This record gives sequence, C-alpha cells and structure tokens, in this order.
Amino acid sequence: MTQSPFRGYFIGYLKMNDLEEKLHLALNEMLEKKEMRVLNVSINKKTSGQDIQIIIDSSSGVNLDNCAFASKIAGDIIKIDNLYDDNFNLEVSSPGINRQLFSIDDFLLYKGCKVKIKLKLAVEKQKNFIGTIRNIENQNILITTDYKDIIIDFNNIKKANLQRDIKI
Repeated sequence: MTQSPFRGYFIGYLKMNDLEEKLHLALNEMLEKKEMRVLNVSINKKTSGQDIQIIIDSSSGVNLDNCAFASKIAGDIIKIDNLYDDNFNLEVSSPGINRQLFSIDDFLLYKGCKVKIKLKLAVEKQKNFIGTIRNIENQNILITTDYKDIIIDFNNIKKANLQRDIKI
C-alpha cells in the first residue's frame, strides 16, 4: 500500500474551532485515500442554518468530480456524527489561482512564490505586506518585499494568499 503524499501534512494551521477541526480531520481521513486533502473548513451560523465551506486540494488539481465526491463524504460525516440537523448549506471548492495559505506547510510548499499577507498586529507599523516567501523557520516566515526583508510570526497572520500575475 502506498502512502499518501499528504499524510502528516497538517502542521500549524490558522485557528479553527473544535467542530471545524473535527470535520477537517474526519474528511481528510477519507479523502487522503483519493490523493486529496482538505485545506480549510469554515462554518458560519446563519438565521436559516449553517453555511459550511470546505476547500480541497490535490497534487493533480481539483475538478468537479473531486468536489462532488468530497461533498458527498462531508454530508455523510455530518449526518452520521449528528453535527447538524438537515438545515445546512454545504459548499466544496478548489483553492483557486490566488489560493489562501492556511498552514506552515502551505508556506513551505509555496516557498519562492509571491504572497499577500494581512496581519492581526502591525509589524514595523504595517499590517499588510506583499512579498516573496524566502524562508520558513519554526513559526517564523521570512518574506522579501520591494524594500526589505520582514520576519512574520505565523500566529500573527490574519490571512495570506498567493499573488499570481495573470498575463493575457
């Protein structure tokens, strides 16, 4: 039996609540058999129920069949574990071209790529940075901006996305 390239991939994630983490782990266990992984689970309460958003990825890319498969598995997990009644909306999608980075391992995977980072607390009187990921050491991410190198603590990141230039 070959081991999934995603096994052990989930280190140092941006904050998820207990229910999101439970769904994340259960779904990953099922998806890794298909060479897929869950990048993020987000559950938002609405007056009409819950909105559950799941972002999946695969080394070979994500297609509609992957999303449908992950959606069915997630729906089954939600029903079997009685996480919610029937009043929820479930959305499964790919991360997209300017994908969000959720974990330390995402930063490692995209080392050398351009990234836009929004911080919780200012570093050098600034909360927003665009630069290239140069190095990751422990919980620190070194990015190079147009002007200087900045070291950012992973736990201070509110949101981070790849910045890809699309040429037409």
